[in-house]
Amino acid sequence: MIICTAELEDLIDGTVNVPTIPTILTEITRIFDSPDGSAKLAAAVIERDPAIATRVLRLVNSPFYGLRNSVSSIQLACSILGLKVIKNLVVQATVLQTFGDGKAIEGLDVNWLWDHSFKTAVACRLLAEKSPAAQSLNKDDAYTCGLIHDIGKLILIDAQPDRFAEALKLSRASKQALAHAEGSVFGFNHAHVGGLLAGRWKLAHAVQAAVTYHHSPATNPEDWARGFIVKAANTFAHAAAAGTDGGYQGDVLDRDSLQMLQLSNEQATEILAQVRLARMA
Repeated sequence: MIICTAELEDLIDGTVNVPTIPTILTEITRIFDSPDGSAKLAAAVIERDPAIATRVLRLVNSPFYGLRNSVSSIQLACSILGLKVIKNLVVQATVLQTFGDGKAIEGLDVNWLWDHSFKTAVACRLLAEKSPAAQSLNKDDAYTCGLIHDIGKLILIDAQPDRFAEALKLSRASKQALAHAEGSVFGFNHAHVGGLLAGRWKLAHAVQAAVTYHHSPATNPEDWARGFIVKAANTFAHAAAAGTDGGYQGDVLDRDSLQMLQLSNEQATEILAQVRLARMA
């Protein structure tokens, strides 16, 4: 399901080229959605992609899984990880492969933006684990939401660098959030573009909604909550950036809005500390 209205979708398509779903993600999604899907079938697909196979082995051999003996077989690794973890790993790997070498643009630090995305992903997963407000977003989907929440910026930069630079300039001059400035320049913002990408890449509805609505709240209560969690994670990531901003004004929640997360002071402090330590993988 694509979240965008037909009119907004047409406007975005007339402005940027939203990348088509990578073949390996299509195949893994088909296996994941099939009643006959299995880790064995997923392994057969992953074995054909050395970069993703390497990520699978790195993950299964990480301290998180605590295995006594190292694993070198993709088949065994996939059976240990399971289909849900495999799909999320493939989403993350294909995002990095597709957008990792994006254009540079004067005034915006793309490396900072990637680091911010990883910090937001970690914050989003922690909020999904700890906040009662995140009941409609599981922790695996939450991580994906955080990772891709700003992908729309990279798509806009690639397609319309001059207009994106105009939005950056407007954001700085008027001291308004970049998402709002994008709306003035393009008629939509990076969240709408990212949500459209999530729809066309057949990611879960929860992911589509969370990305689409993290700057413009949905009217549906569940989708509103999903967008709110990503915006809250974005707020933690900006707070954890130690005064740097990557060259733009972020759209963050105020202290009163953060109270809706229903976190204790200790939980909020712990989340911020973990997000500060998050680094690009």
